[in-house]
Amino acid sequence: MKKSTISLRTLLMIFFISSIMGIYAQEKEVNITSLLKEMVDREKITQFPSSNYQSKQASSYNRESVSPDLPGWFADSDGVSFVRKEENKGKKEWVLMEDVGPGVITKIWAVCFYYGLDNTEGANINIYLDDNPNPVISTNFFNLVQGKDFIKPPFADVSARAGNLYFPIPYAKSCKITMDKKAFYNIINFRKYPIGTKVRTFTMEDFDKASKLRDKVGTMLTEYTLASGVVKEQEKSIGPSESIIFDLPKGNNSVQEFQIKLTATSNMAQALRSLVLKSNFDDEETIWAPVGDFFNNVGKMQPYDMWERSVTKDGNMICRWVMPYKNSGQLVVENLGKEKVKVKMSVTTKEMKWTSNTMHFYATWQTDAPTPTFPLYDYNFLSATGKGVVVGDEWSVLNPIEGWWGEGDEKIYIDDDLQANFPSHFGTGTEDYYGWAGGVVPTPKDEFSKPFLGNIIVGQKSKGYNVCTRTRVLDAIPFKNQIKFDVESSCGKRSKSHFLQYAQTTFWYGVPGVVHNKPPLPTYAAANLPTILDLERVMEKAKGTQYIVDNALEAELLPLARVSNGVIENLHEIPMWGEISSGAMKNLWFEKPGDYVEIKISEQFEASRIFLCAAVGPTSGRFDIVVNGVKKIDQDLYSQHAGVINPYLDLGKCNPNDNSFVVRITFIGHNPDSEGIGNKFALGLDFFLIKNNFLNKK
Repeated sequence: MKKSTISLRTLLMIFFISSIMGIYAQEKEVNITSLLKEMVDREKITQFPSSNYQSKQASSYNRESVSPDLPGWFADSDGVSFVRKEENKGKKEWVLMEDVGPGVITKIWAVCFYYGLDNTEGANINIYLDDNPNPVISTNFFNLVQGKDFIKPPFADVSARAGNLYFPIPYAKSCKITMDKKAFYNIINFRKYPIGTKVRTFTMEDFDKASKLRDKVGTMLTEYTLASGVVKEQEKSIGPSESIIFDLPKGNNSVQEFQIKLTATSNMAQALRSLVLKSNFDDEETIWAPVGDFFNNVGKMQPYDMWERSVTKDGNMICRWVMPYKNSGQLVVENLGKEKVKVKMSVTTKEMKWTSNTMHFYATWQTDAPTPTFPLYDYNFLSATGKGVVVGDEWSVLNPIEGWWGEGDEKIYIDDDLQANFPSHFGTGTEDYYGWAGGVVPTPKDEFSKPFLGNIIVGQKSKGYNVCTRTRVLDAIPFKNQIKFDVESSCGKRSKSHFLQYAQTTFWYGVPGVVHNKPPLPTYAAANLPTILDLERVMEKAKGTQYIVDNALEAELLPLARVSNGVIENLHEIPMWGEISSGAMKNLWFEKPGDYVEIKISEQFEASRIFLCAAVGPTSGRFDIVVNGVKKIDQDLYSQHAGVINPYLDLGKCNPNDNSFVVRITFIGHNPDSEGIGNKFALGLDFFLIKNNFLNKK
């Protein structure tokens, strides 16, 4: 009886999927119904969007970040920024996001404590559509994103100290989202459609009318069924350099699902890394990733359930991403390790028409040597040219200590963003990107898996392996020409002698001809899986070594050529998060605008480009910088978080005078938020870099 019931449910689900795909193909209007159907249409996401929508994001990221070439690019305190503050019917509102033209809200994330872990009530959210002065949604923000209001799980659900709303909210003309209290950590993803796209604006009436469809889609997102099609299976033990190979049916076809189970190994953690999944579709290698990393299982087997991948309690790994091909296809599992492993694998295929918009599925993997946590930099998930759609990613971080490992924001540049030198997606933190929140040091209690989000593995107080993952459907990211997907490498502990070990997989579709920057890494996959002990050895070796920037002129070693009476050296320690070159800096304090210091850099014989690294922080002032009488820049060094400028201040090309550069730095005031100490404001000078062609001359 139980077997018959399961079969009937499977048949009903298959019938529902087939029917919504047929109906969806006929629809020309974007509305709640069409978007819900798209959410569970596994084949539609294999087609480059004919609607030509752009993927956009609004967030509370720190507005000190204005350019990769200017200070503040790695600024923290990403929870208090907003578009503007305005008054509506006598009440103040903080604008979080606004857009003009047709679009749809695809995801809203919010940390669910408000300026302190003890305040879990927070503010109300207002969503205004099509210039209507009355919000279509006005409710408690935290309740809305946690599924405690009118939108229920799985479309809105709680995670670790946060909530995520995935129910689509379309609009025909405009959208504005506000809070009725001071803005706090939030991320809003939305689609921006071309002008003229027919969109039916969200109403509560349409929401209620879609109740049956909501129930069906919600069931599909949480109760997964086997794919239909032709199933082939293999089971055998494969030794070093051996493979299981599936040659797929010729012609227009697709992989609808595949399953892999590993057994008969004394070291499962190593097998998960050293057994590699590969694909060849139409003579293009599109997948190259360790089996474990592909399935979010790094360091151990961990069961979970998500929309496109699951791992069962008995270790069966299931992938549901549809993978089309035009002429030929092949899936391979190759053993790059030293031990024989028993592999059971099945592949389900089905005929699928190849069109001009059809894309191949890619999974690109990367890892490298252990990464020092200072200085900060942008870790690249993917760079690609051509046409495609990013549909997910996974990040594995081996953390050798108890403490937080991920402060970094995502920065995703799409098409013209690369010329503009600023991303369409600028986030607020690594854990925020993956749908949960910090506030405390994470533990295994923070593990979860939802249809589109997973905090799959969490070390005890974050020590050990930590694995986060995200799937994108309505919030997928199309690119027409190019994409650069970065996440800041930023840790709670910033030191040259503290290391993390990264491994990362990006899942995406690409139109034939797309080119990317992630080649196979067989040497890393074959190597022993890194351990905490390995990182401890690296850190022990680095311990005691001094962080020194190559070719730096250390400011603390340069005398002051001239100094006004109001300047005091070493009045107070300048706050610092992270290391400074050679472990020291020039420590100066100013009180009156007009006070100055001059530093003379001698033995300079040609025009040079000068860079300056200085401290930023809550006690820092604002300064004019002049080189040899030519004003170069005025810079506010205030920041909510203490640290050093990254990137360095670029003073541009400077011409020597009497074989010297005289750098005059004048105090011109302070940011209203700067705290100072006793009415005095800090200038911390770490080093100068002088760049020219002197050493290359013959």
